[in-house]
Formats: sequence, structure tokens, C-alpha cells
Amino acid sequence: MLKIKFFLFYLTISISYGFPPIKLDDVDTFIISKYLGDTSYVKTLLDDDFKYYHTPYIGLGVKSNYVDGSLLVTRVINDSIRAYLNVGDRIYEHNGKIIDSLGLSTNGAVGEIQKLVIVKKGDSLFNEIMIPIAENQYIDDKTTFLESIIRYNDVWYDFDLDIKDIIIKKNKIVVYYKWEGSKIEMGDVYSFSAIEIYTLNKKRNRILKIEGIWSEKQFRDQFN
Repeated sequence: MLKIKFFLFYLTISISYGFPPIKLDDVDTFIISKYLGDTSYVKTLLDDDFKYYHTPYIGLGVKSNYVDGSLLVTRVINDSIRAYLNVGDRIYEHNGKIIDSLGLSTNGAVGEIQKLVIVKKGDSLFNEIMIPIAENQYIDDKTTFLESIIRYNDVWYDFDLDIKDIIIKKNKIVVYYKWEGSKIEMGDVYSFSAIEIYTLNKKRNRILKIEGIWSEKQFRDQFN
């Protein structure tokens, strides 16, 4: 599997604010550029008010990174969770199990209680908290979306992208594709299928909104 390489110079130069309505080829290039982490091209097709709506999921409503034997909370998705967790807090245990680099696996119905052992930001005391899982959805604006595609690309050694179908109707675009990639040369291959719905601005020359529709659990379960 060879990492996709795409020559975008002539497209980038040709795009201006008055560029004609987005076409199929533009969408192809946009998706490939997104997974290549090519923010220079992706940015040209994003409206200033762009939003990316991630697929809703059932969980604690936080994002975290594994650091020094604990999960460091880096983002709070749902404001209602701030009564329990905030950015900078550290999670050490989940339902009686010590946290490892695989992170949290919160399976269950909405409202099911999870037991965490945490240390609050700026503190050194261990606290046990009971927190319900809920349906959460986080939203990226233009800036955080561009930052996220750079981070995503940095994780993967190579990838293949198979765009199955693209449908354009007025100011809506529906894209169906399959992605697969590996983190190291000749390493394990991970994959997911995705459907994304694009909403264009009034001029139909910029992407105003993307809604992701795919099973994040299907992808994450491969790491268990």
C-alpha cells in the first residue's frame, strides 16, 4: 500500500473567491487532501462559517490523551459534563480498572453510571466520582477542523481511499467512501466506511457544513 500522493498546485492557484460552483472533481480532491493533511487546499473550499458535525456517540463526553499513566482531559464535548470533568483533569481508573494507553471503553445505555478515579487539575488528591454516560456530539469550526486533519495525517504511515459514490443535488453533496491505513510500514491495516453530507453556501462555491455519518465504534473496536 503506497501513501496517496496528489499534485494540487494548479488547483490551488486557480481557486479564488469567485470560483464557480463546486464540482465532482473538487470533492474528490478535497477528500484526498483532507486525509493527506493538506490544509492549504482544504482551506480554499471552506466557508468562513464552516462547521464539521461529528457523528453523535455514546460516552463520557470528553476527549483525552494518555500521558504518564493517566488520561489527560484535553477537551470537554458536552458542557453538562463540566460538573464532573474539565480540561486538565486526569483519569486514573475506570470502573475499577487502571487506565492504559487504549483509553476509555464506555459501553452501555444512556444514563448508565461509570465510576472514575480522577485527580483534578492543580490538585494531587485522588477522587472517586460517579458519572452517567450520554449521547454527545462535538463540532469543529474552520480552525479546529484544519488542525485536526494535520494531527490525523501525522498518525498514519500510509493509507488508501476508495471513493464509492458522490451525489450532488443543488446545495447538497453526499459522499460515500472507504478508508484504510496502517501506522507503520507493513503494519496492521485498519479501516472504516464513511458517509458525509456536505452543505454548500449560497454561491455553492464553498463548503458551509459537513455532517459525518459512520460508526466510530466500528473503527475503535479494532484497537481492542
